[in-house]
Amino acid sequence: MPHSYGGQADGRRGFPAGLRSLAGALLAAAAAVLSTLIIATPAAAAVPSCKVGAYVTDLYEVDPVRRTVDADLWLWSLCPRKDLAALQRLEFINATKVSLTEPSSEKVGNEYWTQVKVSGTFRQNFDLTNFPFDKQVVRIRIEESALDESRFVYRADVKNTEYNPRIHLDDFKITKFRIGVVSAPYRTNFGDPRLKQGGSSRYSQLVIEFQLTREDLTSFGKYVLPVYVAFLVAMISFLIWSKDDEVAMITRLGILGTALFTIMLNLRTVDEALGTLLNVTLVEEIHFISLVYVLIGVANTTYIMRLLTDPMGRPAARRINNRIFAIATGLYLIANIVAISLTVSF
Repeated sequence: MPHSYGGQADGRRGFPAGLRSLAGALLAAAAAVLSTLIIATPAAAAVPSCKVGAYVTDLYEVDPVRRTVDADLWLWSLCPRKDLAALQRLEFINATKVSLTEPSSEKVGNEYWTQVKVSGTFRQNFDLTNFPFDKQVVRIRIEESALDESRFVYRADVKNTEYNPRIHLDDFKITKFRIGVVSAPYRTNFGDPRLKQGGSSRYSQLVIEFQLTREDLTSFGKYVLPVYVAFLVAMISFLIWSKDDEVAMITRLGILGTALFTIMLNLRTVDEALGTLLNVTLVEEIHFISLVYVLIGVANTTYIMRLLTDPMGRPAARRINNRIFAIATGLYLIANIVAISLTVSF
């Protein structure tokens, strides 16, 4: 009986051992097949690319009215093959005019190093809303003009790209600088039969970017000084009284008219100088606040004249005048402080 039990036990132990052997053989076969498939499947071909960098030798003529900036720079490319010739197909997307020297190229090791000098005028989207505490971003966009992203891309030479530290701008200082590559989408394939018909396309684009921070506030003082003088004159008008009420009120209106004319004339000058007819800058906000103050003075004087037609209305006229003067002047000062503070902290 014990022998019989032991025989059955040996048979049960042998069955799982057989399964383990079979499973091991199947796993080995599967691994071999998978390895064959991986080796047989070709790796996706990498898109040809060139490393492209820049050295900006000069940045000048920052013109907020024309919304342009002039720049001189060296561009270079490092390509694994001579036929890639990255600098032969450059398109300066935001250039008004641009000139290039003849590219120079030489083989260095297993790569082809090419350089070209570029000078041009480049359109910008300047925002003067926060003038004179504004920061402007200047971009130079350079794009591959022939080969879409499936056939060629740029790689930014971040380590070697720089700008000339001796660049001097009249009103700004350079606070940030960088270079990068972006994908530029187009809602057309430009008729390329190699691309999906009726589809879109993408091209590699190199972006050189400066951040400029305004540091010269002289122009701000020139623009707002006439306005604040007009405000002081308008403020004084509230304090004019005379035994002859008619003379006093006519004098007030004359002063307020002069202040109004000064503000409007200076506002036109600012619009022409900054090219901000479609925007409202801090300087223009100060003009508008001052304009409202002067108009309040005109309305107050007109009302006081009506009260003074009644001999019994003189005390009330003085009381109302002083109250409006205090409220209007206080609100004017607060509005200026808030407007300037919000612009500076933006």
